[in-house]
Amino acid sequence: MQENPLPFPVERVDLARAERRLGLLRWGMLSLSVCLLLVSAAVRLQLAWPLLIQSLMTLALINLGLQILRSHHHSPLWLLRAGLLADVLALSEVLVFSGGAANPLASLYLPPVLFAALLSPGLFAWGITLVSLLVYGLLFYWHFPWPLAQQDAAYAFQAHQLGMWFTFALSALLMTGFISYLSRQLSVLDDQLASARETQMRDEQLVALGMQAAVAAHALSTPLNTLTLLVDEYREANTTQLTPADWTLMQGQLGVCREALTRLKLEAQTGPVRQPLFSTLTERLHGWRALRPDVTLEWQPPDSSEFWVWLDSSFWPALFNLINNAAEAGGGVVAVSAEYAEGCLRLDIVNREGGLTESQLAAAGLTHLPSGKAAGMGLGVMLSHATLARLGGSLTLYNRVSGGVRAQITLPLIEDKA
Repeated sequence: MQENPLPFPVERVDLARAERRLGLLRWGMLSLSVCLLLVSAAVRLQLAWPLLIQSLMTLALINLGLQILRSHHHSPLWLLRAGLLADVLALSEVLVFSGGAANPLASLYLPPVLFAALLSPGLFAWGITLVSLLVYGLLFYWHFPWPLAQQDAAYAFQAHQLGMWFTFALSALLMTGFISYLSRQLSVLDDQLASARETQMRDEQLVALGMQAAVAAHALSTPLNTLTLLVDEYREANTTQLTPADWTLMQGQLGVCREALTRLKLEAQTGPVRQPLFSTLTERLHGWRALRPDVTLEWQPPDSSEFWVWLDSSFWPALFNLINNAAEAGGGVVAVSAEYAEGCLRLDIVNREGGLTESQLAAAGLTHLPSGKAAGMGLGVMLSHATLARLGGSLTLYNRVSGGVRAQITLPLIEDKA
């Protein structure tokens, strides 16, 4: 078994389901065998009836035993191999008692061999093939007489031809049906692999951006400290024409930048944090408003009791990516609303100007959206979509009838009621 080279689980062909399908096919073949025995009895064929019935009953007991073992969670691969080997041995026993290699049913050796090659390639598949070849060869010399040997030669030949057509049709139906089933399974597997590769590429890009953000935070911390000291010195010296309000604004903006860098360093190493949902959301939005005094933020906390939840720190960059996009696309006015019900947070971010084309709506969160900003990279929506998907949430964009765009965030949260 080859090791999965991708860092996330991708389902292989479901052996347990394939083994159950083979069990159902086995019951169907046993039912068909009983019908053939009844037809043979009706035309008064001379067969070794007790031995044939014993062979079919043995296979039925084996299939029932495999079904019981399946309910006790035994290895599907082991059960599959045991069932295929039982099929070959039971068919050999039936052929021994009904004419050996001259019996048209000998063609039914092919389906078990094919199933073994498809579902258990390797030593077992070669082993069951060699067993089938060996037993088939022995049937030429060691078998009970062909039941039509004493009949009219033309009738016997016609019956043999009919039997050959029947076994060919049965083998073709079995192989076509099962191979079609496996093809569908492989198609699903291909889709999962393609999705896994896309997720891997997206995660690699997110890691690269995270490393760049860490480098930028480290590089910006020293200049910000220097600027803070210079602002303090110039304010004390009062060598410029700036008003006290200007100095206060400059110091406040530098303080916000230092706080953002400190939060970036801390949150890069933390996971879910227990916090009051709406209070924390209000505090964060007020901090963003201080950073963007040029934007009008419409936010009113819900009139409901506070909820303590476990919220991952990576949620906040995803949220403010979308708010920044809405602020720059909506003419400087952004409306944010929130509600929490049944363990799920829903946030609506609305800008009342602009809109997205159908192609942009289709690509939102999957590829880079074209950015109209001079310095825009078009990565904000994609990064937010990726982060929310990793947290189990979703992001949906809508064009508003009255103009503008609504971004809806849905995020399941674990509530702490202690």
